[in-house]
Amino acid sequence: MTANEKIHPKFIEAMEKLNAMSEEERLSEKNKDLFEQAMNYAPLDIQPKLVAIRKKYDELH
Repeated sequence: MTANEKIHPKFIEAMEKLNAMSEEERLSEKNKDLFEQAMNYAPLDIQPKLVAIRKKYDELH
């Protein structure tokens, strides 16, 4: 990550909320928008981890 590549506040907000939840809550339908927010504002180096979680979500629904 370069010095001028700041982590977006919306990403930090979404991740703080998601991290406070259990895995079951994170993967629930009602938190899909929060997860989408995290995906949309994620730094590039974090996106692959979110994609892996997304696949798990999609398998559940």
